[in-house]
Amino acid sequence: MSIPIYIIATCIVVFIFVLTVVLYFQVYKRQINRELDGNTRTRFPIAPPHKVTVILLFVLLSISIVISYFAGYANAYKAYETDAWVLAPSDVQTFYAEIESIDGNRLTVTPQSFNGETNQKMMTYDIYDEQVSIYKQDTVLSLSDLSAGDLILITFLTNRSGTDVFKIQVEE
Repeated sequence: MSIPIYIIATCIVVFIFVLTVVLYFQVYKRQINRELDGNTRTRFPIAPPHKVTVILLFVLLSISIVISYFAGYANAYKAYETDAWVLAPSDVQTFYAEIESIDGNRLTVTPQSFNGETNQKMMTYDIYDEQVSIYKQDTVLSLSDLSAGDLILITFLTNRSGTDVFKIQVEE
């Protein structure tokens, strides 16, 4: 089992913060010791450690927020891409219907009673040949090959973009 990347990133950021504070304390202590010894040749103003620690803490928090944002975004996007192609059994639905009319790309059907469903009202679907496969046994058909009164098997596919007609199979 590997260690998650966000834990490694957090440890690196905290290590850099602690290392910077420790090094600054050493530089500050050296500066104070020089002043106490009376060596004024390398005198330059230096901020007190408590102010530098507070500033570095804000920098650490800013860096942590940026890293957390990008790590969260990458993780969420990876989960989204993984789930985008997973289909549940309820995502594919099929029912028999009889074609009532075909008007251009619009197909009007009536569900058949042997589906075991009580929905007997007419339904209308927009069918485009490049998006929907229409078959009769092993022969590929187009929407213009269908006629009123044909018994068809309609297969729906539900995905993130909605529910669409996936396939129409003409029954004999």
